[in-house]
Amino acid sequence: MKWIEISVAIERVVIEEVTTLFDTMSSNGFIEEDVPNEPNWVQITLYGDTSKSTSEWETLIGHELEQAQFNFKHLKAKEVTDTDWYNSWQQYIEPTEILPHLVIRPAWKEYIPKEEDQVITIDSDLSFGTGAHETTQACAELMAKYGTKATTCLDIGTGTGILLLVAHHLGIPKLIGIDIDASAVAQADANCETNAVDAKLICGDLATDFKGTADLILANLTVDPLKMLLPTISEKLDSKGILIISGIIDERYEEIKPFITEHWQVVEEVIKGSWHTLALAHKE
Repeated sequence: MKWIEISVAIERVVIEEVTTLFDTMSSNGFIEEDVPNEPNWVQITLYGDTSKSTSEWETLIGHELEQAQFNFKHLKAKEVTDTDWYNSWQQYIEPTEILPHLVIRPAWKEYIPKEEDQVITIDSDLSFGTGAHETTQACAELMAKYGTKATTCLDIGTGTGILLLVAHHLGIPKLIGIDIDASAVAQADANCETNAVDAKLICGDLATDFKGTADLILANLTVDPLKMLLPTISEKLDSKGILIISGIIDERYEEIKPFITEHWQVVEEVIKGSWHTLALAHKE
């Protein structure tokens, strides 16, 4: 598979706003690097799919930055292979303490644990599924607070299976992950095997391929699939269960809010960076 690598230099003072903008344009993460001899500038690299050509990506990124009135330079896009992409971001992913004394270790990184550490090893060909993202961390925090008494955890859009492995660490006995992407399911299955965790992985549709209910459901997705899936999720969550949703960026928070408040009670909201994560329960 091929990807489009887009790099651009932006002023350091607007880096948070620019990375928030890029979060809405690519789910594959991005890389921040210093610009040699220019301390006020940062180079951002992100990866898009080949549904757009290199020139179309350059036009799109340039237009978005101009519309937001951000100064930028050295904008260029090129086609790269899976291997190029994998090697470029992989070096920047470090072990992450996702919960106190629970460390997510990328399989390609050496890590010497402290005596009290428990370590989950994750291999991934996606930069999003290694525990470093704010949404993953916020989901883990809410799971530790509201999910420890759950008996069944269902992870929708399981990706690398990282949240299922956290659920196992929290002592939840029955673990189920579902994803529409067969490669993600295979990756999650491999990560469960690496960590000696027993989980059921389903490649398919939530409405038809997951039978029964769960008392803890995780859905770290994005706004569009959340809007579509929330009614179905309601049918899959036990009456006293907890739903944790994430992947809601600031700019789209008001858009999804009515879908939440109409049928759900907000138990708690966590905001990390530009991302909102919510623990929800059925309305009484």
